[in-house]
Amino acid sequence: MTAPGSGPEPLAPSPSVSDGRGPVAFLDQALWRDLVSADAAEAFGAAWLALACRIIAGAAGGVLLLTKDSAAPELVATWPAGALADPGLLASGRHAIKDGRGVVQPPSSAQPVLRVAYPVQLDGAIAGAVALDVELSGARDPREAMRQLQWAVAWVRDFLRRRAAAAGDGVAERTALALDLIAAALEEDTASSACRVAATELAIKLGCERVSFGFLTRGECRVTGISHSAQFGKRMNLVRQLADAMDEAVDQQAIVLYPPTADEHLLVRAHAALAAGHGSAFILTVPMFVKDRFVGAVTFERASGQPFDQQTIDIADAVASILGPALHDKRLNDRSIFIKCGDALAAQARHLLGPGYYGRKLAVIAAAAVVLFFYFAIGPYRISADGQVEGEIRRSIVAPFDGFVGEAPARAGDLVRRGDLLAALDDRDLVLERLRWVTERQQHTYQYDQALSKQERADALKFQSLLGQADAQIRLVDEQLARSRLLAPFDGLVASGDLTKSIGAAVRRGDVLFEVAPLSNYLVELHVNESQIADVAIGQHGDLIVSALPDQVFPFVVNRITPVATAKEGSTFFAVEGRITTASERLRPGMEGVGKIDVDDRRLIWIWSRSVLHWLQIASWKWIP
Repeated sequence: MTAPGSGPEPLAPSPSVSDGRGPVAFLDQALWRDLVSADAAEAFGAAWLALACRIIAGAAGGVLLLTKDSAAPELVATWPAGALADPGLLASGRHAIKDGRGVVQPPSSAQPVLRVAYPVQLDGAIAGAVALDVELSGARDPREAMRQLQWAVAWVRDFLRRRAAAAGDGVAERTALALDLIAAALEEDTASSACRVAATELAIKLGCERVSFGFLTRGECRVTGISHSAQFGKRMNLVRQLADAMDEAVDQQAIVLYPPTADEHLLVRAHAALAAGHGSAFILTVPMFVKDRFVGAVTFERASGQPFDQQTIDIADAVASILGPALHDKRLNDRSIFIKCGDALAAQARHLLGPGYYGRKLAVIAAAAVVLFFYFAIGPYRISADGQVEGEIRRSIVAPFDGFVGEAPARAGDLVRRGDLLAALDDRDLVLERLRWVTERQQHTYQYDQALSKQERADALKFQSLLGQADAQIRLVDEQLARSRLLAPFDGLVASGDLTKSIGAAVRRGDVLFEVAPLSNYLVELHVNESQIADVAIGQHGDLIVSALPDQVFPFVVNRITPVATAKEGSTFFAVEGRITTASERLRPGMEGVGKIDVDDRRLIWIWSRSVLHWLQIASWKWIP
């Protein structure tokens, strides 16, 4: 025997070799032909084991075990052919597989022969084992049988490598074919054209007269593509029979072959009708499976004399399993948006109404309960708006005449009492002017007295007139002097005005220098959005919270709605004035906060969705012709 991988050559026949029943002149050439040409493990194992037992002198029986695709070893061949496997040999073979080394059991009273077993190692893994019973004679070395067995195992390894390579080539071929079809199909714009191209390519590659694709629609297969056919009528007899054949395979969830083999027990009534109606001698239908469900099928048709062998069936199955999901996804993407939405809703409905999906069902029930609660629940409807506190009476202190600031002891925020000095204008010019007029009056008085003493009546009247004029100017200056002191008109708060840093600055008559508000009566001015102003009415009550006093609520009553709108921050607002009914010593004019006007009681769902509904109404009115 030669080493594995170099292609073992047949051993030359030896005239001295014995099979245990007498000498033979040469090895059976039929066994060598079976050994070289066998594809199945059983045929190879029978030929190899027969040759090995003929070569190893004294071999009385043997078994060959291979693991194949399962972990448990399976009996492949026995020798002599047709004999029952010796349980002891089977146990020795399994022992060799388990330990991964050769096993030798010397002869004993219970076992008169030498029993040897050797594992078949392939690429570092145990692929099987062979076990032999060898009769020893004379001074023959028992190790000779183990060495011959080790050499013979090289043929088994070579066969397993060839079979693995052939299987790999088949898988690669099927995969390459499927990938080529996917590439050709995905180049098409629509799912129907992709199915037609894929069907045509499959018909050419596999030598079929016709290949058809069909997908499930509402529980029934509908033909979406036929090879070499750009267009086909949906009601054609061929199309209907193809769809029935596809349904037959999908319903049975199995590959359907017509004519069926002797060991198959599947229904083929639709396939028989298709064959009888359109002359197809052999029909193969392979269901397409995507994720956890069947989505369609592929039907292959051949003429007489071209049956489907196992290799073709494997290729068709592999192509359907790889190409099916790609075509299914393309078909789903070609649907309109309305159909997609309908299918999505239907799928969700099936999940909700069908078994399982308990978490989703609980979520839907909880959401429905919440919606129903907010639909029927009633709550207060309140309009929120930013507001500012103002005094109910706000007195402006203005400059009585043109002048200069002399002193200003008060500033904004100061509490003042009635008569307290807020500011005083510089009165030095007025004092000088008064002194001038007093001097003039004294002069006119003297002149008047002189005219009277001289009985100059005309001069006396003139000086009397000038004397009255001087008196009037003095009274005017006195009034201006009195008004130069700006006094608080009542007890209150200086709401605005600060002249402490403007001593000596010029002021003009009518300039507002201070604003004083009382401490008892307050108003709040709310800026209500135009979308809510229709719900506001005079007499409505509300509450105000200011930023400076968040722990205290100030109730108010709406007493005035300004009909003029103002733009602010990209929105339109109306000024709503409310009188604060319960004030506080801590409340001050100018404080800002948020006020809420109580309108009435309405459904919570309407309260929360009102703004969205109003926006939709405006948007629909804008775009609807």
